Amino acid sequence: MITPVCQPGWTDDAIMALPQNGKRYELRKGELVIMSPAGAQHGEIAVRLVSALSAFVEKKRLGNVYDSSTGFRLSPDICYSPDIAFVCNDRLRLLRVEPEKFLQGAPDLAVEVLSPTDSLREMTEKVKDYFQHGTSLAWVIDPQQRLVRIYREPMRFAILRGNSFLTGHDLLPGFRHSLRRLFADPAF
Repeated sequence: MITPVCQPGWTDDAIMALPQNGKRYELRKGELVIMSPAGAQHGEIAVRLVSALSAFVEKKRLGNVYDSSTGFRLSPDICYSPDIAFVCNDRLRLLRVEPEKFLQGAPDLAVEVLSPTDSLREMTEKVKDYFQHGTSLAWVIDPQQRLVRIYREPMRFAILRGNSFLTGHDLLPGFRHSLRRLFADPAF
């Protein structure tokens, strides 16, 4: 469940001072959005992918991978926490102005795992915001449909499903992760 809260001028400090109650907070167009914790499938997919990305990025020394607890301040009225994010070394110094604060800009790669309460329309708006502020690649993972939408620009995407592989394109050359592995059911 997503609950909007209005207050003018949400600063990084004000958002960081919100209760640590297991919920995540994002700032969308000046409105604070309180997000409920995700379900098991969402977490399993995010962990599989963040593990694979982290190992690849660390081995190649390409930059930093972040989880959903990290905020990216895109503008004064937008602060998102993608489920997974990557920032390349070239942009890291620009975005990581104060290590204890949010990163100041969009990640190079933004990954969002859809929850049952997420609407595709809302996610399309987020993707548009990411690209408008510097993102060059976005993956929107749909666990229910078992597919991934690959965005290399804000309003156009390719769909991967079945035996396909997620790749890092020009941003993470050589990265490959099987969709079968991503959507694997650990109970079987």
